[in-house]
Amino acid sequence: MSSKITLRSVTSVEEVEQFQRLEQLIWQSPAEDTVPVHVAITVIRNGGGMIVAYDDDGPAETGGLVGLTFWFPGLGTPTTSAERGSRGDADAPLPFAPRNSLFLKMCSHMAGVLPGWQGRGLGVQLKLAQRDAILTQGATTWVTWTYDPLFRTNAVLNIRRLGALCNTYKQDWYGVMKDGLNAGAPSDRCQVDWWLASARVKERVAQGPGARGEEDALLRDLFVAPTVASGTALRAPVACDLPLDGRPLALPIPDDIAAIRRADAGLGLAWRLAMRQQLSAAFAAGHVIIDCVNLSGEWCYLLENSRLDATAQ
Repeated sequence: MSSKITLRSVTSVEEVEQFQRLEQLIWQSPAEDTVPVHVAITVIRNGGGMIVAYDDDGPAETGGLVGLTFWFPGLGTPTTSAERGSRGDADAPLPFAPRNSLFLKMCSHMAGVLPGWQGRGLGVQLKLAQRDAILTQGATTWVTWTYDPLFRTNAVLNIRRLGALCNTYKQDWYGVMKDGLNAGAPSDRCQVDWWLASARVKERVAQGPGARGEEDALLRDLFVAPTVASGTALRAPVACDLPLDGRPLALPIPDDIAAIRRADAGLGLAWRLAMRQQLSAAFAAGHVIIDCVNLSGEWCYLLENSRLDATAQ
């Protein structure tokens, strides 16, 4: 496969049409679910953006496009500060902003790579190109997006590699979805905050995919939610009451939720309901997802309690 991949901003109607076809291929979605050309053109010419990855050997039907990211301006009230917990930063209004104050942000609606081009770091490249474009624009340093917390690769990318934070769980956020990745499952999502100019994000970007030692203290006093074997190669969540007394938590992520859903729809739903219960309870108690860690071969969300962190200041 060619390595001649370039990233570029989309500006023309023709490129948006190629983007639509790429969108269908990545998410296995029907044509009616794609972003309309007139909407995309309006967005990219009024403060939003669309960046695509082009490969000389990419599919002819997409004009060689193999990856994409798409975003637009929005308003919101932050629920995390730029640094983990409640520690303040010039990039984060909380905890000093009045309740319900609205701030400009960028809403990153899509980021995806064709299956044949996955595993090559292209998703990271697209997100970092998006970061550069938004910082250059200079309107805001706050970006949000939603993702399915059961998809391990997305969790590791968003939280560990990019340095996003999360303390917001949205149940059945998009209603019934028809695409090949989401059909038949409740559309629960986590919403992340990505503070582009924070020390945390700068460090994660600079460090790359290597190991980190910053969470070692948390790992020493960690409660790990249990899982059990299910069949020959799958694992299942175990119902348990999380100790919401302030100690750090590790919540397991299924290794391949798409494969689980294909093999056992009931087990896929069990993972959805377990993650919903655990994250909702943890967030309500003041916890924030700050990392993804591999514990004895099992990837887990790492959460710390931001309320206790704020009290200790």
